[in-house]
Amino acid sequence: MSLYPYGLQLYSIRDHCQKDLMKALKPLRKAGYKWVELAGLYGKSAAEFKTFLDQAALKAVSMHVGIEELSAQPEMVMLQAKTLRAPYIVVPWLGEEQCPDRASWIDAARLLDELGAAFRKEGYLLCYHNHAHEFTRYGTDRILDLILKTADPQHLQLELDLGWAGVAGISFEDLLDKYQGRIPLVHVKDYQPDRDGGPATFTELGKGIIPWRHFLPDLKNAGVRFYIVEQDESQGDSLEAALRNGHYMNRITGQERYL
Repeated sequence: MSLYPYGLQLYSIRDHCQKDLMKALKPLRKAGYKWVELAGLYGKSAAEFKTFLDQAALKAVSMHVGIEELSAQPEMVMLQAKTLRAPYIVVPWLGEEQCPDRASWIDAARLLDELGAAFRKEGYLLCYHNHAHEFTRYGTDRILDLILKTADPQHLQLELDLGWAGVAGISFEDLLDKYQGRIPLVHVKDYQPDRDGGPATFTELGKGIIPWRHFLPDLKNAGVRFYIVEQDESQGDSLEAALRNGHYMNRITGQERYL
């Protein structure tokens, strides 16, 4: 495996996946991607999706699954992960609708701990993926701290989205130091802040403010195993943006010569 194995979160090209999944997957390998992270099956069974990945010479490293589906049908989720050979299962979102107060966040973390324990027995690791709101505080505790100190590290790991952490104004160095050894996955994305204080604009890698080449060794030292490219929104064609992001990762990880 390469020093910085990277993949694509397929949410980045969801419009193309919805139209023609095989056509969306086929060019990714030539852009340097070997791995993908799923965000739904686009009407396919897990077995059908796995066949499409095989034909595109791609592997599933992880899959995003909503907490409602995860808690209602854990056996089905594990069967999908087994079929796809995806070792990581990621909860992509918890928000105010599920967790309106501190107690609700703690209850959710306890549920994640319980689910993570069950998945771990079957050989799968459960992770939580952050956005910006998990860095707000209840008293002295950030929401993300509440989640991760409530759940056992063996049962719940972190897919750290540094793009959203940056939007929230959080120091990357502090996060990596605090959660070292608990971050097997990281979302690689870039953004431009709004000069007037409005929402940030997600952009292609290298066109925003995050110096990813600089941070790669720190991420590796913190225990990151896979680097998942995600661009939440694209100003142009999402697949073209994803391919350019793949070539960017080729350059900064030194893998161009292997393509």
